[in-house]
Amino acid sequence: MTQKSIIADICKELGIELKSLSHDYVFRLYSGGKTRHILGALWDINTAAADRIATDKCACYTIMDGQGVPAIPHLLLNNPLLRRAWQENTSATGVWAEALAYYNDFGKKVVLKPNQGSRGLDVYFCQNIPKMEAALHTILATNPAAAICPLIDIAAEYRVFFLDGVCHFTYGKKAGENGKHNLSQGATAFELADPQLTSQLYALAASAAQAINIKFATVDIAQTATGELSIMEINSGVQANQLIQQLPHLIPTIKKLYTHAVEIMFKG
Repeated sequence: MTQKSIIADICKELGIELKSLSHDYVFRLYSGGKTRHILGALWDINTAAADRIATDKCACYTIMDGQGVPAIPHLLLNNPLLRRAWQENTSATGVWAEALAYYNDFGKKVVLKPNQGSRGLDVYFCQNIPKMEAALHTILATNPAAAICPLIDIAAEYRVFFLDGVCHFTYGKKAGENGKHNLSQGATAFELADPQLTSQLYALAASAAQAINIKFATVDIAQTATGELSIMEINSGVQANQLIQQLPHLIPTIKKLYTHAVEIMFKG
């Protein structure tokens, strides 16, 4: 079963007309004179501002940090060609000086990634200056900005599904051989058996979602070897294709969540 078939079943059960567009990339839902859309993993629920904040790793961190939410620092490195007018030091030398300063501040172990990247693509683990320089050049060749963050020893990573003020369920992600925790990049999903940990994850995820005023999201949380929990990022796009392929018994859980999401889209 796929996300598409789950959505189709929900619409049939709720009496909603469903039309697939652009090779299943866009779904148009129609009921009671109202039209709603699902675009890829984006549901017609969040405000535009909340979606853009979640998509922007550095903006999201800044807002969470200002609200006292424990989160891994993500700091902005603007592309000197595309965003020269954004700040005085947005030049090749200025951006590189910032990168070097962060590199030293973070113990000469950093991660570089596109500020608005997804699915673990173009993520580079850098523990020396040549690798950092190469990574920054690669990212800024095709992106308006990069995000730099400390390279931390992650013992486990968790994803929490949040909808309409409530955390509905969570699962863990074991990194693949490439060190990434993305299921599409070789990570393995596993279920949690510790209710106390689940409660802690729910509380932290809810505080993060509320900080940026997002209604439907998945929240990624890192746990260090010593047990500390920190928000890695908030994803405004919600999909579970990789999850249900690895853990198909969770299909009813996903369907229940998506049913509630569709109902919310047609409220009011």
